[in-house]
Amino acid sequence: MQIERLKNRFQMLMALWLVLALFCGCPAEPVSGPAPEPVTVGAIYPFTGSSASSGEDIRAGIELGMELVNNIHDLRMPLASEAGIRNRRKIRLIFRDSQSDETAAARAVEELVEKEGVVAILGCYNSSVTASASEQAEMKKVPFINGHSTSPILIRRGLRWFFRTTPDDEIFSENFFTFFSDMLWKEGLSIPRQLVLVYENRLWGTSVSNAERKIAMKLGYEIIGDFPYAAGSSSFDDVLASLSQLSPPYVILQASYDEDALSLIRGYAKKKIRPTAILGMNAGFNSPEFIPELGPLAEGILSREVWALDIAGKKPLVGEVNDLFKTRYGRDMTGHSARALTAFMTLAQALNRAAGLDPESIRQALIDTDISADQVIMPWDGVRFDPETGQNIRGRGIVVQVQDGKYRTVWPKDLKERPLIWNREKTVPRKP
Repeated sequence: MQIERLKNRFQMLMALWLVLALFCGCPAEPVSGPAPEPVTVGAIYPFTGSSASSGEDIRAGIELGMELVNNIHDLRMPLASEAGIRNRRKIRLIFRDSQSDETAAARAVEELVEKEGVVAILGCYNSSVTASASEQAEMKKVPFINGHSTSPILIRRGLRWFFRTTPDDEIFSENFFTFFSDMLWKEGLSIPRQLVLVYENRLWGTSVSNAERKIAMKLGYEIIGDFPYAAGSSSFDDVLASLSQLSPPYVILQASYDEDALSLIRGYAKKKIRPTAILGMNAGFNSPEFIPELGPLAEGILSREVWALDIAGKKPLVGEVNDLFKTRYGRDMTGHSARALTAFMTLAQALNRAAGLDPESIRQALIDTDISADQVIMPWDGVRFDPETGQNIRGRGIVVQVQDGKYRTVWPKDLKERPLIWNREKTVPRKP
């Protein structure tokens, strides 16, 4: 009798559960059928021209990010353990070549929005190109996520649809001088008070030099040379001739894109220009071609960075993601590909959280972003955007040095993996 009563009660509970499922619109069985249409995102970067190698490295980082989001991976990173976003939706990427040209990038934004129906755009690399493209996106009211362009001006334009994950050149310039101070007071090194500025003369390079000049004057450094040049120049003879007239010791602070950085470093060697140190402002100094092309000439060169493989010792996620990248592409990640992946993953998480896939919902989800340090492969405190400027307020830079053909983190202390080799004369082989 007791067994019969329990059986009846179970049947009643099952019937009630089925009724509630029907009224709530909840299926009694797992969802089946075809997956929903993918979400389309645009990406605009330089795949031809003088910055093409960096553009291809960025593409690789974004493609790895798409692989992590669209497929299941055993990785402690948001969305990596799921197959897609928003109930199995995949992300589809459409790449466009900016050609490092402002007009071409703005045209690409218009085509991606009007013809391809993208819900957001990732881009660009060169700051002046990013400025043009993001202003076009602003007119179209489409979220624009930038992971690489560091001109401070980009967040001072009052744009509502622009978001930048990377720190900018004011932060990085401050890092340079904090680095100098740490090396002087904590390491006891002799730091020259004479500086030389070498930079490309467009938006990015001039922004860098302005920031460096301002801080140098405040801290009592003397700028003994100031050499802007046209990006993509066929000859740097004038800059090299002027540098040859300067008396050491001095430090070169340089902002150059890919091919310009290679040409100038070769020129320094040929003209026997021997600064105590060269500090590059990322870009060409961290392109995939920099070390392979220069070989021993790259040794000892310093650069601000946002990522380095050797921080995997303190942040295991870096090594795990790099292993996936290396399996796919046969090489290690760089700062370019790491920042690209981070910008993509930030957007993917916003798409996943957004109330809808309309532009305003995505924009609000980006504003609400709150990603912790342990969820990104960057040496940052995470990602959180200032709602007024769209700038990630949790980013910071590091300083790396080329040692034994690899980028080694030498600052700050909490991420340092190798001791600094300060005087570049000790690292670069000289011809007899």
